[in-house]
Amino acid sequence: MRRNILKAAGCILFAALWACNGLKIVPGPNGTLIVDVAVETPFGVRTRSASLDNYVFLLIKQGGDTLYNSTVEAITGSALSLEPGYYVIEVFNETFTVPAFDKPYYYCRDTAAVVGGESCKVFLVCKQVNAGVRVVFSEAFSVQHASYSINISGTGGSLNYDSTSEDRWGYFFPGQINLTLTADGSSSDPVERQIQEKYMYTFLVEESGGTQDNVEPVITVSVDTTRSWITSLWNDTGGTVRGLTKETAYTIAQASTLEGGLNDIWVCGYIVGCYSSNGSFLYEGSNSATNLALADTNSYIEKPMSYPVELPLGAIRDALNVVDHPDYIHTKVWIKGKTNASYFGLPGMKSPKEYSW
Repeated sequence: MRRNILKAAGCILFAALWACNGLKIVPGPNGTLIVDVAVETPFGVRTRSASLDNYVFLLIKQGGDTLYNSTVEAITGSALSLEPGYYVIEVFNETFTVPAFDKPYYYCRDTAAVVGGESCKVFLVCKQVNAGVRVVFSEAFSVQHASYSINISGTGGSLNYDSTSEDRWGYFFPGQINLTLTADGSSSDPVERQIQEKYMYTFLVEESGGTQDNVEPVITVSVDTTRSWITSLWNDTGGTVRGLTKETAYTIAQASTLEGGLNDIWVCGYIVGCYSSNGSFLYEGSNSATNLALADTNSYIEKPMSYPVELPLGAIRDALNVVDHPDYIHTKVWIKGKTNASYFGLPGMKSPKEYSW
């Protein structure tokens, strides 16, 4: 008899615990809720990104009670039995409360109406709701100053950028940020900028400030996520510059005006030859596998109108060199790499990372 009573008590306790998760069977017909979640990390951003399975899943009943606090993995493929009513679903990768490096914040929210005896299906797409910022210091600026950094402050806090953080993205809440440049112990007046969610901003710090402002923001779409990629001078509040994407690649004439030391810049031009080891320009030459000569035209040019691109040992050299591929002469190509102030006596590019036809 005692064992039966304990069993009955255990069943009551189990039912109570089950009810706390919002999955109990109650008098009257329940409805079922099926949730599917998707997220897409945009191409090209080096960040620490948790698996979608580890995203936090919250199910909140109308009135504010959290019925379910788990992970996307735990609810995937499950039909949740719920009392009829309205429920708020929230999914996010991790909490984001202050500016931080390597913390893109993906979030989605929807409301589901559960009807007794029926099945409700909800599909959510998590999208980035903070803004990414990185700072690139040109080679000329780095040589000119022994010490330098930029402090960027925004809602909730600030981040400090220096020569060690050029490959890192910091993330901020949308809205106003203030940039303060410090070089050799002297600080500039703060510069105000406005940033938007899903935008990825690269701020260039140059000694002369000579980069031209001549291109509209480019929208890069990757499946369900849209991001706008913008490069601009850190203290230029009026616009943006080209070169961050293939679609906004610099022409050879434009690329030849850039300072050295700018990372991840796209240029486009016709392959018109190569250069000898002593720096002589070889129009239509296919004598060297270590470099390319690009130009804005595939007609005859002199050396000053050409743009040298280094081809270091590896896959890009194998793919592009004119010794193995002489038929590439007069073919247009897009290449991303690091600008160099003087390569064979001309502005050019070294350390290429990507190419496209």
